[in-house]
Amino acid sequence: LVMGADDDLVEANLKPEVKAETRKKYGIADDDFLLMFGGKIDLFKQQLLLLMDAVNEIDNPKLKLIVFGSVVPEMKEAIESRVSDKVKYIGWVQSDESYPLFASCDLAVFPGRHSVFWEQVTGQGIPMLVKHWNGTTHVDLGGNVKFLYNDSKEEIKNAVLEIVDNPELYAEMKRVAAENGMKEFSYRDIARRSIEEV
Repeated sequence: LVMGADDDLVEANLKPEVKAETRKKYGIADDDFLLMFGGKIDLFKQQLLLLMDAVNEIDNPKLKLIVFGSVVPEMKEAIESRVSDKVKYIGWVQSDESYPLFASCDLAVFPGRHSVFWEQVTGQGIPMLVKHWNGTTHVDLGGNVKFLYNDSKEEIKNAVLEIVDNPELYAEMKRVAAENGMKEFSYRDIARRSIEEV
């Protein structure tokens, strides 16, 4: 299975007006620092609750989190009880609708199991904060990703604050993501490379 990003969707969603419209739709200001989590929310993704708690506790009114994806019944109440003026849960979206959502965020955060969104987001040129798993460090292309190791709310909080409070660090993550991610994980380039290997 080739995991990456659809070039046409990446390009269509790079337009600044896509970011502006998407943010407006969900009540996110242009200068808010927006975190995004997407994916199936099940019992293997309990770390999402830690992320929601961390954002709610960080004393920064400009820090926001949008969560999307289908939720298993056992997690529904836990997710809904953490929704606040800083944390939004917007439900399930079609896979092509995930592109404008990720394009509108500053940082994608995946504190639990690997999902296909990791490669898609990398291919969209967006910095990420992800859980460290053996075999998933391929999304780190030289500084676009920071890793989480401990499944703790404190660790998530500190990692988010480190990125939000250091504009130089964030700018570098963004640069590497845009320069390397879009190349490495575009379907077009993946196809070209696999043809060259044959």
